[in-house]
Amino acid sequence: MSYTYSLPTTGALSFVEFFKDVSAYSSEISDATAQRGRIRTVLKGLKKEAQEERDYRHIVNTIEDYLPYLVSVINCLQSGELKLKKNIETSWRSTLSDHIIHTGSNAPRITCPDIYYELLFVLMTYGYACSMQSNDILKTIQEGSSTASAQYNKAADSLNTAASVFNYVAYEVIPKWRQPPENRPVETIKELPVALSKMALADAQYIAINKALLAGNVSKSLVAKLYIGVGGQYEMAYGLVSSISGAQEVSTDLKKYIYDGAQFYKAMGKKYLALDANDNQKMGEAVGFLRECKADLRSIQHSSLSKPHLRKSGVASRAFKEEEAVSELLQKFTMINDTVTYQDIPSRQDLQRIIPNGRGVLQMKQYQLPSPRFGPTREEEQSVNYARSGAYY
Repeated sequence: MSYTYSLPTTGALSFVEFFKDVSAYSSEISDATAQRGRIRTVLKGLKKEAQEERDYRHIVNTIEDYLPYLVSVINCLQSGELKLKKNIETSWRSTLSDHIIHTGSNAPRITCPDIYYELLFVLMTYGYACSMQSNDILKTIQEGSSTASAQYNKAADSLNTAASVFNYVAYEVIPKWRQPPENRPVETIKELPVALSKMALADAQYIAINKALLAGNVSKSLVAKLYIGVGGQYEMAYGLVSSISGAQEVSTDLKKYIYDGAQFYKAMGKKYLALDANDNQKMGEAVGFLRECKADLRSIQHSSLSKPHLRKSGVASRAFKEEEAVSELLQKFTMINDTVTYQDIPSRQDLQRIIPNGRGVLQMKQYQLPSPRFGPTREEEQSVNYARSGAYY
């Protein structure tokens, strides 16, 4: 399961108010405003719904309907076919700022200039929704069913899309936003979408690991390396969000989630190193890695208990369940080592030296904006390709 994002809301916007003359595209500009209004309505309605009732697929589809119009407006501005009579300003709520703890309902709506501020937040919201949609898919999977494998693929693909969108925001959109104001939301600082991209791709890899484990066709050594790889991605994400400082800082809740995730996946790597050691008659190593694993899992839970003002991390819940299984294994392996194998248990430093480097199995997609609905390049397109074309819904 991925981080539970609180999706932002936005203020009203009428595109026609910002342009000198829209006669060439009067109907299309009205449609762009209408599509943008749909997003505002859907996001506002989401806040009133219980978490389990939210339809993130509907949000994804609504954003995909709007994006070709937004791309068209950007292209028309770049080509000069539309000229501004005043700077475009849009307002979005910052839901990943430090003062947000629970639902994000008290987040300030921050107004900033430039069409790229609009594109940036629309795409960030798209990434959040894709990530949350993956969570919804995972909840519906029935283990052992004929559709389970396809559902795992679908959930991982949704996270991969989120990762590619966050990455696109960081490297393609933020650099084009010239002279951002001092009150810019934390979401618009490059390091944050890069961190979210790494986390989303790591979560997709975690799903791939689960699928492989259920199929039973993967070695414990490889699983350990894959978990270590996921943990490494989370560690890099934590380093990125921790580097952001100033007027806007990243939500403590999100930072804690990422930190706990790094510890959890490294612990899972140690669990599978222990299982691999057992398979290779290295019972001392097996006991040592399980002890380290249990200590890491316990640390995650204690960290959550020590900060009751923060929303309880979903990672802490997983750590609690996993600790029970690890404790049983540790008791079993310790008994075997104490009565049969009598192997020395390596120190923490010795164990650390034999932990392998992490590995990855998934490659991030390359996100591209959809084809424009109108304006420049429209005639060059064979047909209007909507963002949702080819989707499996």
